[in-house]
Amino acid sequence: MGPETASTLTSKFSFYSAVLAASVLAPGLCLVTAATIALLHLQHPQHIWSFVLAETKDLSTPIAVVLGLNFLAISFIAGYMFRELSFWLIGLLEKLPRYAPLAAPELRRRLEIVCGQRSLDNCLRSHPQLAYYLGNPLPGIQEEDAPYGGGHRENRGLLAFEYCKRRLRVESPALAVDNIEAEINVLTSCLFPISFITVDLIWIGEFSVIVEVLAAIGCTGAWLGILTSIFRLRLTERMAAITNLAYSGDVPQSPSSS
Repeated sequence: MGPETASTLTSKFSFYSAVLAASVLAPGLCLVTAATIALLHLQHPQHIWSFVLAETKDLSTPIAVVLGLNFLAISFIAGYMFRELSFWLIGLLEKLPRYAPLAAPELRRRLEIVCGQRSLDNCLRSHPQLAYYLGNPLPGIQEEDAPYGGGHRENRGLLAFEYCKRRLRVESPALAVDNIEAEINVLTSCLFPISFITVDLIWIGEFSVIVEVLAAIGCTGAWLGILTSIFRLRLTERMAAITNLAYSGDVPQSPSSS
């Protein structure tokens, strides 16, 4: 393994570690903490914090470290499960016509507007598999609507996006759309922590009715805002992957690379 390859692998590992920390571990910590507070409130509704202090003041350092590691592990599992549940809900919403992803012909029409007919045709000639995905389905062939990773529904537009995403990672990493994918993951993972914290705030917080109503409205508004951003980013991600692949073929090669 050469130094360049090792550097690339290290960079990718650092990126995906940061994505996991932001979209799995941190939301998981919020979820597990909110759930723990709710359970303690059920058992000790009037003395929750004094109970926690009394039970933890005599913990030795080794036991505290073990408990902390277990808490992190449970948080990671909870964060991953609830992120997948959020993607599943988004996949259900995309079955509605308003939120449905673009079909391949409509996706190609928009790409022609963005890239230009000539640039897109050059890209499709260089990538016949992409041309197949973006073309009209053959007569008698029924497109499947099977679940796919990230809550996507399997169709030709998705396959075109996956093809471009993988080609960009190999051939033009600087034009890859991994940053958009990371943003989608982080936003999606925020949905359930917001709900759990809001429930704790209303149930345990002992605030006035006005504050509780405002908290519920804020939670609903946050969900609507996040979902709107996710649907917009998922469309942007598909368009950007194909557009960037077309652009990568138009970039003149430097003399040193020939």
